[in-house]
Amino acid sequence: MKESLREHKRWRRREIAGIREELTDRYITEASAVIADRLLETEEYSRANTVMCYLDYGKEVRTSAIVERLWADGKRVCIPLCTDTKAHIMEAKLYTDETVLVPGAYGIMEPPADAETVPAEEIDLIVLPCVSCDRSCNRLGHGAGYYDRYLPGTDASLIALCTEKLMSDEIPVDEFDVPLDAVITENDIYRRG
Repeated sequence: MKESLREHKRWRRREIAGIREELTDRYITEASAVIADRLLETEEYSRANTVMCYLDYGKEVRTSAIVERLWADGKRVCIPLCTDTKAHIMEAKLYTDETVLVPGAYGIMEPPADAETVPAEEIDLIVLPCVSCDRSCNRLGHGAGYYDRYLPGTDASLIALCTEKLMSDEIPVDEFDVPLDAVITENDIYRRG
């Protein structure tokens, strides 16, 4: 059963990768702007003092405008840093406008390892990337499990950003998959329950 679920996830990732390749920069830029506006209008954003937000890579929903707004609104910003690529462990590192980013293990820009670590329990909102999500707020990640290991240590609100063209009708889940509070696309905000 578990092996068939893993295979289904691998198959879905390959299928979505084909769709992602067809997305134009214009579509991603325009969708990202709308998605950012929707996120910034949520109650979760308004209540949050400390926010962990991914830095986009490739054809993910772009987050630079979100980070700029977080700073402008006086929120404490942290971004994930992969600290152990064998065990798939990450930490939240404080991110200020003075932080000098460096390429990380996967080519994603990250803060340096000596940046201040923000304890998971201090984070109010986590903005997550995804390969795909469904409208029931299940997330399909890249398969390494970094967020699956990290999220149980926090009580933060969990919101994934996904372009509508990468949404799925149903994401297969197992006991390690943490459901999201919301998924935001350029068309809507989907909420769990």
